[in-house]
Amino acid sequence: MADTVKASRLMLLGAVHRAVVTRIDFEEADGLTLDPALAAAAGFLEHEKLEVHDVETGVRLACELRFGARDSGELVVTGAAANLVKPGDLVSLCAYGWMKAKAAAKHQPRTVRVDDENRLVASKKSKVS
Repeated sequence: MADTVKASRLMLLGAVHRAVVTRIDFEEADGLTLDPALAAAAGFLEHEKLEVHDVETGVRLACELRFGARDSGELVVTGAAANLVKPGDLVSLCAYGWMKAKAAAKHQPRTVRVDDENRLVASKKSKVS
């Protein structure tokens, strides 16, 4: 049996909860364009892999993060991923990272909540329940 104390764990690093897809674009390369102010609040980095969880349909997909215009509230899903969501869908965006078990036991992810125009409502480092 593996020693779970020394195992690395894949942990939630940051999340934006219940953001609204503002637009889809089939012509752009696969990815997700997000307001950099929201990305910063969640601790996301440009070109980082994000999971997108569609609250409306249950669809989950992964894509690359690109920054859009600051304070625009935009959340654009592009390329093939645009087939899986539609404008107006509520989504949660999540970034994960590996960490040692000892660090993981103390880790608190950044969580961001937004309003219906993707404006920051609350941001904190706490366990997501």
